[in-house]
Amino acid sequence: MKVLVIDDDDIARELIVSVLVSGGYDTYDLPSPIGATQAIIDRGIDIVVLDLFMPAMSGDKLAKMLRNNPRLRSLTIVLVSSCAVSELQGLAASVKANAVVSKNEIRTRLLPSLSSLFRRAAP
Repeated sequence: MKVLVIDDDDIARELIVSVLVSGGYDTYDLPSPIGATQAIIDRGIDIVVLDLFMPAMSGDKLAKMLRNNPRLRSLTIVLVSSCAVSELQGLAASVKANAVVSKNEIRTRLLPSLSSLFRRAAP
């Protein structure tokens, strides 16, 4: 599976990439949502791990754009943020994200969350 991590915080982005690589994911990253759609299409990305709060464009706005693109509707979207999980879950529902993970729990919850998503999707 190919994953694109989009986060403007270098340290958080590097941590997320490290966790995903350790889980065997083919991982790419961007420091900004600019160019994300093209990168997703060009690289055949399956999953986007997306920071909610970024200066160029918020993660929820990008998630809505991705969901409105007919070529990307089946993309798995995981929102990450330092805000409360309850707030993340509300936003995830509004943009049809597949999962949320608090940044404080990246090391312990990201891989299990992805695993759970794909177990549910398996026939």
